[in-house]
Amino acid sequence: MKAKADALHKDGMPFQMAMAVAHGRMDLSEALERMSRKDKVNRLVEDHDLTRALATQVAMGHVDLEIILRRRRLKEHRDENRDRSVLEVGNRLTLGLHGRRLVTGTVVDTSPYSVTIKPDDGEPEEIHKLQIKLAYSPDDWKRAKKAIRTDKNLAKSPREPIPRPQDRYGCSDKRLFSYVDRGEEIVVTLLEGEVVRGKVLWFSRYEIALQVRGETDIVVLRHALHDVQIG
Repeated sequence: MKAKADALHKDGMPFQMAMAVAHGRMDLSEALERMSRKDKVNRLVEDHDLTRALATQVAMGHVDLEIILRRRRLKEHRDENRDRSVLEVGNRLTLGLHGRRLVTGTVVDTSPYSVTIKPDDGEPEEIHKLQIKLAYSPDDWKRAKKAIRTDKNLAKSPREPIPRPQDRYGCSDKRLFSYVDRGEEIVVTLLEGEVVRGKVLWFSRYEIALQVRGETDIVVLRHALHDVQIG
């Protein structure tokens, strides 16, 4: 039995396990399965920075690794972009407002509920954030104009800004991140009928940045959403 245990140990089996197999206290197939699982656990810990307990659950098939990694990527995206905003002081923007009004200028002040923008040829104007539907760089106005289409039926009966968050169109972070993660194009429709197709670059608590036509970024405000569909 010692010789059998030594042979198994020489082939890479832990000595105590080899002795258990040699004395018939453990099946060889069970021992090999345990060794394989231990190796898998070690690889999971090393490759994905999992705790050993969680890696063991994955190795045993009790937890889906892809779900764990997707949740981690979502958390990382949230942590990085949660407070991100295009409406920062100093940014020069074209804002699409309710009433189909466009304002181009530089952001000179912000507060939780409003932004003050100084037009290129006028006095600063304070705008309630609920009035803002989208924003883009004035340098991209030609491409943005081509990219923003119109839902004619909705445009005939445009929706007003929706003050209460619970009454707005719901599009969860989890759903938005699935578009980021898979690189899918989506079609976003806003309250007054503007339609924008693009890939989600990032999203924050209040904004969604879309890359349209592969080169132009248009940021839509989440409170202005009417519908979101896969493109």
